[in-house]
Amino acid sequence: EDAGFEFLRRVHAPPDPRKLKALTEFVRELDIKVDNLQDRFEVQALLAAIAGRPEEHAVNFAVLRSLQQAVYSPIVEGHYALAKQSYCHFTSPIRRYPDLTVHRLIDVLLAGARPTLYGAELVALGEHCSERERRAEAAERDLTKVKLLAYMSERIGDELDAIVTGVERFGMFAQGIEIPAEGMIHISSLTDDYYHFDRTSHSLTGRRVGNAFRLGDRIRVAVAHVDVDRRELDLRVVGRAAAGEATPRSPKTSNNKKSKYSQGPTSPPKKAKGKRRPTTKNSSAAPTGKAKKKKPRKKPGGGKKSGKKGRRK
Repeated sequence: EDAGFEFLRRVHAPPDPRKLKALTEFVRELDIKVDNLQDRFEVQALLAAIAGRPEEHAVNFAVLRSLQQAVYSPIVEGHYALAKQSYCHFTSPIRRYPDLTVHRLIDVLLAGARPTLYGAELVALGEHCSERERRAEAAERDLTKVKLLAYMSERIGDELDAIVTGVERFGMFAQGIEIPAEGMIHISSLTDDYYHFDRTSHSLTGRRVGNAFRLGDRIRVAVAHVDVDRRELDLRVVGRAAAGEATPRSPKTSNNKKSKYSQGPTSPPKKAKGKRRPTTKNSSAAPTGKAKKKKPRKKPGGGKKSGKKGRRK
């Protein structure tokens, strides 16, 4: 760098200011006092302050969602997470090709020659390495998911502790703690209350006090359905936070506005008051059982009835 030569750096651009603003609002919703999280040192201080607290998982997930992905590029943009202006990978070339490009550059300089890889060609190489890295990570995740789904397909009905990793209008995602399988909990399976979605607090909040699910909550789930081919795992909630965990609180709705309900009617159905009226003889309600046949009345004088002629007109 001092000699003015270009090389592939590990670049991590600063987060979008809008995402950092949303992160600040989310943290304050958890009753955690923070200043403006636009500064990386404020974010580091926040992560250190919530370590070991019930809100740790929620804050960690929210911070990760606010950050951008790191890429390979010769452009000097710095590394936000590491707080370094100049940073590159320099480990075994078996792991990453960008490391090998740095090794080759050093060999060229030690030989007293000038590098031949620079400018637009180096930019294109950085984009290629970044894209290949994403593909490799996606393939690794997919293989891991297939193995986990095959394992869970033999354990339908089993229960496990999980962490809420995502909250959407249609439901939420949760990942097992001991078994890192992630599945979806559809909002239609939450039949104990009427829930609405709040994007700012990353939560589904019910009408009952304390009845809420938010990002990072610890819950008890059961395996409901597995489809390996479609890479789907359906879970259902069977319990709240385990013993020793904080009970989920109802998050505040942003701007004090009521959100539209994501499930069920706008208000729960009311039960009819008063006692049920008994069914009378002339009631139009359909009988619940088979009606008993009435015995024909005998005519005075003991005469026998014969066919239709013996019936009273």
